Amino acid sequence: MVNQKSVMAVIRAARPSFRNNHDKIAFAVHASFLAAGYVLTATGPPAFSENALSSASTDEVGTDQWNEQDDEYAFVYTSPEKGKKVLVKCLAMNDKLLVDALAEGASEPVHLEINVGDYVEENGGTNYSAQFKKLAELVKRLDTEVLSKLDGSPQPGLSISGSR
Repeated sequence: MVNQKSVMAVIRAARPSFRNNHDKIAFAVHASFLAAGYVLTATGPPAFSENALSSASTDEVGTDQWNEQDDEYAFVYTSPEKGKKVLVKCLAMNDKLLVDALAEGASEPVHLEINVGDYVEENGGTNYSAQFKKLAELVKRLDTEVLSKLDGSPQPGLSISGSR
């Protein structure tokens, strides 16, 4: 299970630069996958390719170009435990970040809508923990509504599409 401390540790270790509040939430999504044990195999333009899920290498990559696109983010991960790949795409739409994650072989993506303003602070300076608010709540939502469903352990009472 992923928690706030492990996600913040990933963020601090990566030392990302954020252009806007959507970047902060997209990187928190990414950090949650890493904290859950996934390995990043593609991000940025390579993760946007038509065959990103089927052709992405299993070699671990860095986060170069992760926020190169305006209002869009894409990541491809492998799960060392399950040996499957997962494609995660995020789209900034007004004050929301829409997150869709598709596991290799799955017929439907898992979907989550995040109200960006609920989880980011406008002025955080260079202190990463000060740039987020209610990070524990965000991480719990990601774990419950995305990660656990990709792992094949859906939570009772929640649909496959998360909160729409």
